[in-house]
Amino acid sequence: RTDPGDPSEPRRLQTEIWYPTVNSDNLPKNKFSDFLGGGAIPGSIELANGPRAIGGYRDGLTVAELDESVWINDAVRDAEPAQAQDQKKWPLVMFSHGAGAFRPSYIYWTEFLASHGYVVAAPDHPGCARYTQIGGKVITPDGGPRSKYASMARERPKDMITVLDSIEAMSSDGTAAATDLQRLLASRVDCQNVAITGMSFGGTTTADILELQDPRIRAAVFKCPAVYYTDRTNRKNRDTPIMVMLGTEDTVIGVKGNTAARAYVDTHNDDALLVEIVRGGHVSFTSCEIYNAEYGNGIGTQCASLTKPGETYRPLDIVHQHGIINTYGLAFLNAHLRPGEQDDAGKQLLLDAAKGNSPFSKEEIIVRSKM
Repeated sequence: RTDPGDPSEPRRLQTEIWYPTVNSDNLPKNKFSDFLGGGAIPGSIELANGPRAIGGYRDGLTVAELDESVWINDAVRDAEPAQAQDQKKWPLVMFSHGAGAFRPSYIYWTEFLASHGYVVAAPDHPGCARYTQIGGKVITPDGGPRSKYASMARERPKDMITVLDSIEAMSSDGTAAATDLQRLLASRVDCQNVAITGMSFGGTTTADILELQDPRIRAAVFKCPAVYYTDRTNRKNRDTPIMVMLGTEDTVIGVKGNTAARAYVDTHNDDALLVEIVRGGHVSFTSCEIYNAEYGNGIGTQCASLTKPGETYRPLDIVHQHGIINTYGLAFLNAHLRPGEQDDAGKQLLLDAAKGNSPFSKEEIIVRSKM
């Protein structure tokens, strides 16, 4: 597959993989600059600091600040992959980022899942990602061929399947991997037991991938998905289990987007779950509070309201929002990718959701389920 931005080159994808580890307690925590190749490409950190890249998350934000004091995560790099119990393999969760975002900005989700027995693979989508590095170059959205909507919509699902195919090739043929660590990790991933997940444009990507009806994909999680861009009335796949998560106050996809996402659940067959954070917005489904505590649209102390135009609302604390998202996300994924390992709390959570009930207050979330 060629790169729309340079047809003489193959489409390359900078991809992050989070996974369960052993013997990692004494290893240094991942730094933000590690996502940027540690500055190996000359000028790459300076470009990241720019207002159209990482510096755009908050005035004056720099990679150095993130490395020194702001970036808080639990992951370490290149640790030994853990072996799943009873010689089983870890389920694989694929994650597709939103437009203008990139793979590190969702660690509340990716790290959490890895700490609960999932391997999580998240590629950047060149031309759509806020910042990525491919072929020794920094790529940002530039309005060129990679960044045209038609190109992004076409390439993003292919990106996700390419990553899945590549991991599967590594797991079945060790020579396809570049390092011993990659070979070992790939051998412990179950590429026949996969969930596809995505946020915003990544939700659109998730819906498009479901239409491929790939038998490897057993479940899907949509976070504030922009499914209203395409008519989904006659979609083929209404059977793969889905969970849709929304922020009631999301001013990015707006009323039209939230309505379309709810309808996507309602027109699905069995195994469809809706979780809606009442005082949440579009950015509730990111880790952008690390960059900017007042980022807005679900993060901060006051945000513009969708349900009451011209007014503001106080978002639910972002740590609590992430706790809700992860609680339901883990229970849903366990139910469909690891049913024998679902705990009683997860089972009860989904049983309650089928009745419209939740351990969280109705002022915090709305749940409904066809499971």
